[in-house]
Amino acid sequence: MPVGAWAFDRARHDDADGAAPAVLGADAATVQSYPPGTAAPPLRLATLDRGRLDLAAYRGRPVLLNFWATWCGPCVREFPLLRRTLDQRRSEGLVVLGVLVNDSPGNARRFVREHAGTWPVGVDQGAKAAAAFKAIGLPETVFVRRDGTMASRVLGELTQDRLDAQLAPIIAR
Repeated sequence: MPVGAWAFDRARHDDADGAAPAVLGADAATVQSYPPGTAAPPLRLATLDRGRLDLAAYRGRPVLLNFWATWCGPCVREFPLLRRTLDQRRSEGLVVLGVLVNDSPGNARRFVREHAGTWPVGVDQGAKAAAAFKAIGLPETVFVRRDGTMASRVLGELTQDRLDAQLAPIIAR
């Protein structure tokens, strides 16, 4: 992927050491596939509602794992798409999980409530979970098969076509 495609969102998220995730819109998004059998790293986080998110608890179901932040414009734009997709595909077993990266839990709680988000959102201050998944920007979405292996990821903003293409193989039995 060309490095020049990434643009840091410095206007809304200032990080002096340059460690802030990049922000990538739909026009420059990239899809990457994982080799068969690539296990998803362990993911255990506290959630916005003070519960626990454990990716292993969803084994047996297809999982869309979305790394995002409220300060990320493309993340905000794709949120309604995630909500609609979950509503439409819940009967097929789809699980949507969010990972809030280096953002205020208070801002995120308010955003999720105002935008009718219904899925668990883990809080990843310090971006350790994002690093475990080798996330390099926001938004980034990882598609996890029923057996807990990673199928693919989209680096950048999802579109309906891109989302449908990545969901098809993880939802199929």
